Amino acid sequence: MNKDLLLQYLSGKLDKQAAREVVSWMALPENELLVRSYLTEIWEENRVAIKGPAPDFDSMLHSIHRRIDLLDEESSEKISGKRSRSQRFINGFRKIAAILFIPLLFITGWWSVRQYQSSRSEKLTYREIFTKPGCITKVELADGTQVWLNDGTRLRYPVKFARKERKVFVDGEAYFKVTHNTKRPFIVENPLMITTVTGTEFNLNAYSQDKYFEATLTRGHISLTSDHIDKGVDIKPGQQARLNLENKTFTINKVNPMQYAAWRDGKLIFVDEKLGIAVKKLSRWYNVNIILANEALKEMPITATFQKEQLMQTLNLLKKALPIRYEVTAEKQQADQTYTRKQIKIYATQR
Repeated sequence: MNKDLLLQYLSGKLDKQAAREVVSWMALPENELLVRSYLTEIWEENRVAIKGPAPDFDSMLHSIHRRIDLLDEESSEKISGKRSRSQRFINGFRKIAAILFIPLLFITGWWSVRQYQSSRSEKLTYREIFTKPGCITKVELADGTQVWLNDGTRLRYPVKFARKERKVFVDGEAYFKVTHNTKRPFIVENPLMITTVTGTEFNLNAYSQDKYFEATLTRGHISLTSDHIDKGVDIKPGQQARLNLENKTFTINKVNPMQYAAWRDGKLIFVDEKLGIAVKKLSRWYNVNIILANEALKEMPITATFQKEQLMQTLNLLKKALPIRYEVTAEKQQADQTYTRKQIKIYATQR
């Protein structure tokens, strides 16, 4: 066991089996001093990004050992019919708590640590932009790079880039026209994938809540790395990389890049696209919730172009093009005086 492996555990990068091994190692009393030393080193190394005093690691480790002792005591007992359901629930909760206790301490500061590690010697001032539903925003960064943000997209970027790299964070869909600089790579971080370029144009579709990532290259070259793929991948102009965590697939296909950048001009273009992906884009486009009634509908192919159509016009066009019907549920006022979004549920029909 070493500090790097513990660091991977704290950042949630280990699979379940490896995480269990780390937890078992931490639970051994003879490892207590080493664990405390590792935790203290990790905390101090990343202290620039985490405010507040260091945790009481002695108390924390004592608590973990006590929790696991309880588990050992319980595992030695025979489960009788007299044990209540609430007791079994509490004991199950203890097991979960024993595994998660340490990572929960670090998770709130972890993203900040990653943001600052590469520029620890430089104090960077960040700005954040969020594009409202139904809107498109254009931003020019300090190096002249231009970024278009689709609706519901968040961009976090430094007012002035670090000396060795240009790093931004995106959650959503954005089109990048990156100023060329081979000595200072441009890095786009996202919960699903890290994209690295030196000068290029590409479209990024990466809303974290969708568990879906899509990078489409117009010109230049980009490299992709992720915990969800075996190794880094490079793509060429006219290629698109897709990562889908729902069905655990990663593909690279040849496409027309302008089809995927057409949203900048107020168009949505689908060419033999899966309906499951299309409805996610349409939901954001019209600021509604579109739900498919069954899994089979997700795989239904659709080819269509939408521009300036009202919601009901688009739904009727879909109905004509595909064997579907739909039901609309209007907005509802909630207890806090806000309104839910309009909901459209799509069903398959026989033709």
